[in-house]
Amino acid sequence: MRLKKILYILSLFLVVFLTLPACNNNQPDMDLDQLAALDTLPYAQAQQIQAYNTAAQTTQSSDNVGLYLKYIIIVVLLIAGLGVGIYFFNKVFPLGIYIKARIAGVKKIPPHQIISLSWKGVPVEKVLELMIRSHSAGVDLSLMEMGDAYLAEVDLEKVVEAIIEAKNANIEKITFDKLVKYHLAKVDLEHVMDALLMAKNAGIETNIDELSSLYLAGVDVVRVIKAKIAAKNSGYEVDLNDIVEHFLAGGNIEKTIEAYVAAKKADLKDFDFQDIANIDLAGYDVVETVNKAIIPTIVETDGVRGIARDGVELIMKVKVTLRAKIKNIIGAPEESTILARVNEGLATEIGLARSHYDILRSPYELADRVEQKKLDKDSAFEILSIDVSDIKVGKDVHAELEVERAKAEAERAKAELIKAEEKVKKAMAAAFLDGKITVEEYYKLQNIEADTEMRRNLSKVDDDQENDKMTDIESDNPEDDAQ
Repeated sequence: MRLKKILYILSLFLVVFLTLPACNNNQPDMDLDQLAALDTLPYAQAQQIQAYNTAAQTTQSSDNVGLYLKYIIIVVLLIAGLGVGIYFFNKVFPLGIYIKARIAGVKKIPPHQIISLSWKGVPVEKVLELMIRSHSAGVDLSLMEMGDAYLAEVDLEKVVEAIIEAKNANIEKITFDKLVKYHLAKVDLEHVMDALLMAKNAGIETNIDELSSLYLAGVDVVRVIKAKIAAKNSGYEVDLNDIVEHFLAGGNIEKTIEAYVAAKKADLKDFDFQDIANIDLAGYDVVETVNKAIIPTIVETDGVRGIARDGVELIMKVKVTLRAKIKNIIGAPEESTILARVNEGLATEIGLARSHYDILRSPYELADRVEQKKLDKDSAFEILSIDVSDIKVGKDVHAELEVERAKAEAERAKAELIKAEEKVKKAMAAAFLDGKITVEEYYKLQNIEADTEMRRNLSKVDDDQENDKMTDIESDNPEDDAQ
């Protein structure tokens, strides 16, 4: 930079030297009349005149040498001046691009400003090219403003590109100074202008000041504008501030808009954008959750066991049709809780039935009674219907209890018999000791007891055979069994 200034000063001095007039010869020259009169003069005077001419010729010869040196110096100065001029018009004053700019109709480019900016190190040629480009787009820029912006380390190409885009899109109130200010504030002008042009084409009211402020706040303005456009194109307006707020809260604005539009198209009631946004922020898959509110979910229970009053167990499976309630999704009981309530209601209704036959005859009446209990109150889902899908008869608990009771009675009787036999044995032993009974009498009693036991066993065998015959007869008559 310092060398450039020195060369510029030297060029000015060379121009001054080039303008100095050449030194003229001050020696008097003899004309032809004087030479012709030499023959008429006396000899002495002729000698003097001849000596004078000789001296004059010598002086003239030396003057000619000096004149040649001056010519050489002038030629050297001309060459040096030409080099300095070339350097001046190439580096200091780009004459070619200046003429091109003037031909293109660019105004506000005084030569002294060009020299001044070149002196400061501004690439004037690049600046003039940008001015020509902007002028062709209908935007006239100031040379000094652009030079000052360059010295402030502004990317002039981005700024000029942004202002040309704004001009082509008929966006007003976007000036060079404003763009420079936002660029210096670290605003990505290309990103913001993309968002602004999309908003302009979609008919969304916004401006570069608002979008630049949002960008500086950490908002991806292109994503926000795209989300706004998606909602608008679907026929449902969403306030831009709501979308920005959801973005800053860490929400997925694309999915939230998709879910919101789907809910609106399904004509769901009693919700707004904030309700959908809260579902997304709560960690749910907002699209899937809203789809559950649009398309009901059918859930089948594993099998509810209940015992009617007649002691017969029933195993019932039902299909529960659920639909999500958008406003109650966050923090409210979910599907598992609803199904537990349904199972409890089914078991209760089975237990209230007088006979399991009543339920088998009309199981859907039982399902309707459970449905009317409003088991979905304060939950995240609404029960649309409860339908019986399967019902089976399980154990006869009353009969099993009777059998167990009979077994207990038999065991108690057996115990009493054993106790009685022990008493008999003790009595027999006492009779033997007292001599009240003989051995022969004892053996007779044993024979009578064995004969009685044999008769009892034979009678039991006959009863079993009779039961088998009756069973065979029943199997041979299936029509009677059906009746």
